[in-house]
Amino acid sequence: MKDTFFIIVFGVLIYLGVATILGDNGLIGSYGAIFASYNYKFFGYISYVYLFLLMVPIFYLHKHTVFNFRKAEIALASSLLLFSSLLFQALLVTNASRGKIGGDFVDFLSPYIGSFGLWIFFLIITMVSVIILLDKTAHEILDIISNFVKDIIPHAKKIEFEETPLSKSAPIKTKESVAKTIVEIEEDEFDKPAYLRKKEFNLEIEEPFIEKSVETPLSFEFPSLVKEKEPEKMESIEKPLEFPHAKKRLEEIEDEKPHTIVELASKVKEQKNALIVDELEENTKLLESIEKGEVEKPKNFTLPSVNFLQKANVTSHSVDESEVDDKIRYLIEKLAHFKIEGDVVRTYAGPVVSTFEFKPAANVKVSRILNLQDDLAMALSAESIRIQAPIPGKDVVGIEIPNATVDTIYLRDLLDSKLFKESSSPLTIVLGKDIVGKPFITDLKKLPHLLIAGTTGSGKSVGINAMILSLLYKNSPDQLRLLMIDPKMLEFSIYNDIPHLLTPVITKPKQAIVALNNMVSEMERRYELMSENRTKNIENYNDKVKKEGGEHFPYIVVIIDELADLMMTSGKDVEHSIARLAQMARASGIHLVVATQRPSVDVVTGLIKANLPSRISYRVGQKVDSKIILDQQGAESLLGKGDMLFTPPGATGLVRLHAPWSTEEEIENIVNFIKSQREPNYDKSFLLEENELSSSSSKDTYEELDPLYDEAKSVILTDKKTSISYLQRKLQIGYNRSARVIEQLEGEGILSAPNAKGIREIL
Repeated sequence: MKDTFFIIVFGVLIYLGVATILGDNGLIGSYGAIFASYNYKFFGYISYVYLFLLMVPIFYLHKHTVFNFRKAEIALASSLLLFSSLLFQALLVTNASRGKIGGDFVDFLSPYIGSFGLWIFFLIITMVSVIILLDKTAHEILDIISNFVKDIIPHAKKIEFEETPLSKSAPIKTKESVAKTIVEIEEDEFDKPAYLRKKEFNLEIEEPFIEKSVETPLSFEFPSLVKEKEPEKMESIEKPLEFPHAKKRLEEIEDEKPHTIVELASKVKEQKNALIVDELEENTKLLESIEKGEVEKPKNFTLPSVNFLQKANVTSHSVDESEVDDKIRYLIEKLAHFKIEGDVVRTYAGPVVSTFEFKPAANVKVSRILNLQDDLAMALSAESIRIQAPIPGKDVVGIEIPNATVDTIYLRDLLDSKLFKESSSPLTIVLGKDIVGKPFITDLKKLPHLLIAGTTGSGKSVGINAMILSLLYKNSPDQLRLLMIDPKMLEFSIYNDIPHLLTPVITKPKQAIVALNNMVSEMERRYELMSENRTKNIENYNDKVKKEGGEHFPYIVVIIDELADLMMTSGKDVEHSIARLAQMARASGIHLVVATQRPSVDVVTGLIKANLPSRISYRVGQKVDSKIILDQQGAESLLGKGDMLFTPPGATGLVRLHAPWSTEEEIENIVNFIKSQREPNYDKSFLLEENELSSSSSKDTYEELDPLYDEAKSVILTDKKTSISYLQRKLQIGYNRSARVIEQLEGEGILSAPNAKGIREIL
């Protein structure tokens, strides 16, 4: 439809232009003749050409469909240029052919400002329209004009004149006068650009000092007076003329050949169209390692629906190739200002940033490009840019520039994606979208632990919420238990009382230290049972006890929101517990997610870093912080609001991602849905110290029996099955409560103590 309209407009313009030229000719009909007469009356001689010239801006607007401020500028400048042409015509032509529009304007202003004022007004609007159209400053336009004039007007290479006899006061050339002439010419050399000057000043005089008068004309060529001296001919002059200071200055500025606007424009024009890529090969390989398959749905629990989350806008992110080409040309022009030459070979357009793979010329050092990061950001008027030099495995430099408009990334898009639905791992977590807008997930089992850093406002909490919600969308409380530590008392309070929690959200540092120590004890207990059953990991153990009976182990994810606060309270104990869990807990199904706002060396110690290889950094304040968390710079240049760098397991490079957005209202609706299905079942033993654990176990025998004790007893005696998980499923209670009932049955003499395989017998 757009092309059809464009063809119709062009056809009408061609008809009207030809009609104006032909006039009353019978070929154009009555309508054409009427238009021609009025057109000539109002526009004069310009009526013959302006309709054809009008096709140029119309074609430009048709090609660049997206409207922006630059297009409005071009339309305004074109109108001003047409008006200045009408004014110029009216000032020169005095008859009826000067056009009514320009003539009336001149007649109106002439009594007030006169002819001189009209010419000044004409020059002003002409310069304004040209400046807007060329998108250059007045100084740059003057440079272009001066360079154009220099290129057109040839340099005078030879001056010829008649030599006069000596009797007619012809000047006699002496050695001193010739030397003076040479010095004057060489001093004039400094008025030229550096790249046009002579390299050496060892000069040789080839002409005789005094010659006989000859009537024939003589020719003096300036190059013959000043000739570059060959080193081996220096002995022909008694004492060569040298200028050591000038020679030193010339050597300094020889390589500083200035780039004119014309030269930069010609270089940019030669660039080839870059390949626009919509998929990253590196990220595709990482996502292929995600385990895929059917996920077993829980029987006594309903997982939340994606309908609780906000839908993304229907309008999809489309890439305008002409806009990308404009960005490439602008980037190369700015790099050329810093004397960095090369080509953009590939580009990625994403929801937040656009990435350009720049291949520098052979003589350009990578360090020069890296040092220009701040200068280039200022030249491009960008909040910040990130330069990845070089990209691992490639001979290019990655330059990531923020988009003018940023697309919001919604969590629903990721949880509803095919990639997340087909992942079979229960610990699949959503991280966000990559720089081309593709969903990116990872498996916490393979990480196996995660260290996160980011300042206030960097989007760290948004990213952690997305990870927690993705775990809740995959697991029932029987499959996954969470231990949340939140010293700030605000971040995780919304998750209180969900059945997945092992304990209430821990806010006191002392309780957090006790919980971490008890988590180490839980890890050791699990390893003892796994060793007795001769299994190597939690998956094999759960498969075996499912067939033979025994205690089922759910996955446990420990999430610490602020490590710095815990390290201030009791650094050594926290460091010891985290290090032990990070080293050993993977096979037992216990995983850590540790976050901090202050990634300094006293918080993220070498022992913690060594055991948490997978890391995420949101925006940090300094390059030092980025080096601590990622072992390299880059996180200080991120944009905030969920913009992150991720180090995948087993990969050498960094992956830039953008965390999805979810509101507190959405999280609250999901949490309420989960809480409506089950009551929280806390295991308070994780909050008791060792002496309290021993005393509490002695008191258990005197406590009242569980209200479901009799029902549990009848189930075991009827079905002849004594496992905790079986009783949990039959009575639809939590795992800890089921274990407590089994222990009460053991204390009452109904069941025996567990044997080597963890199986109890009915007594």
